[in-house]
Amino acid sequence: MRSFFATTALLLASTQAAFANPCQEKFAQLLIHGNGDRPSIIRITTEPKGGQVSKNDFFFKTTGHWMTVMTEPANQPVTLAYDNKMYTSSDNGKSWKKIRDMDSEKNRLDNIRNQEANAKTIKNAVCGEELLDGVMHDTVEADFDTVQQYKSSNHYKYWVNRKTGRITKSTYDSKSSGYQSFTTQVIEDAPDLTLPMPE
Repeated sequence: MRSFFATTALLLASTQAAFANPCQEKFAQLLIHGNGDRPSIIRITTEPKGGQVSKNDFFFKTTGHWMTVMTEPANQPVTLAYDNKMYTSSDNGKSWKKIRDMDSEKNRLDNIRNQEANAKTIKNAVCGEELLDGVMHDTVEADFDTVQQYKSSNHYKYWVNRKTGRITKSTYDSKSSGYQSFTTQVIEDAPDLTLPMPE
């Protein structure tokens, strides 16, 4: 019994020590949980090295109810998730075709577990502050590795609105074997967001 408690105490101490740096802890929380589950619209620009720049708008209502609209290149199918099903539309949402079933809650929990594993590799965390669109933001950036099947080395940076505590911008610089990309996300709250609900 004494050995059990000693081992437990050691594990707790090592976990706390892993994030003894407050900036590293802040980065880990943003990496794992992001902005949480509040409705939002995310404008995403992806710039692959040597490839074509793409842009899309991601509309998030709740876990399992979201929509992706590709804006560049244009005239691409729209993707929608609703009621544990994924749909696509080739006519800008006038009609929907079911692609497959999905387990949204399992996907959410799997993503959290994956990011918790990735967070164990965080290093070089730096915190600061910057004006973004005239509003003061706290910034936090760090390096980490993706340890799942698709392995990559990454440098992420977050801009957090000091008043709201919400991420309003993030950049992701990722490198893996044979591929490198730089992604920018601009995020806005959308409390009144409505999305299609195919029958």
